[in-house]
Amino acid sequence: MQLPKSQQVFSALSFHERLDSTNLELARNLTTSTPHFSAVIAASQTAGLGRLGRSWESPVKSSLSLSVFLSGETIVEPGWVTLLAALAVKRAVSELGVIGSGVKWPNDVLVSGKKISGILAQLLPQGDLILGIGLNLTPQSSELAMATSLQEQGIATDLDTAAALVGKQLAGLLDAFAVDSAEVKSLFSQSCVTLGQQVRAELPGGGEVLGLASEIDSAGQLVILTPEAISLSAADVWHLRN
Repeated sequence: MQLPKSQQVFSALSFHERLDSTNLELARNLTTSTPHFSAVIAASQTAGLGRLGRSWESPVKSSLSLSVFLSGETIVEPGWVTLLAALAVKRAVSELGVIGSGVKWPNDVLVSGKKISGILAQLLPQGDLILGIGLNLTPQSSELAMATSLQEQGIATDLDTAAALVGKQLAGLLDAFAVDSAEVKSLFSQSCVTLGQQVRAELPGGGEVLGLASEIDSAGQLVILTPEAISLSAADVWHLRN
């Protein structure tokens, strides 16, 4: 399968009809000469990686599975990379015509409360980073009641178009962040549907925090008022009905 649009966006590109995981494939083939913004795209994953060690399988061509290599020399603030990727997807789907999308801190893109995209950033020992992005193109498994897709939003597109749009938005945001991070951080907050919500945050080490999501701080952490302010760098966040 040829991906002419994506080849113009990424510095190097590898496409696979079927993979265990695009993040794993990219990691397996990294060398000291791998260029910044190299990418792996798959039409199907059998063991996609998710947060907290979760995995899933995506049917053929039902979703875009994209992993991008970011050189450590280009990463200004690692804590913001996942957030920038989520904002890039939000802007890409909006460009395609999706209405009502927003970012759920830290790594999901929602449309009318349903998940259309998820992101996983993996920091490597040498400071480089692999950024995994999944975007639903067509309806997902019936078990995923809280998921949606581009097709369900009335948008018909292909892997190449979707990947190129996401990659273009991501590259632009990374460049803009390096020039004026405050402006990009403000753009993220404006797109974050978590803010102003009563939330339950499940912490990686166990336990939970309940309160009002009030802001995203300068480090990309979610600040929850409980009523005292608690800043979280990582958590599974659930929006509660107000």
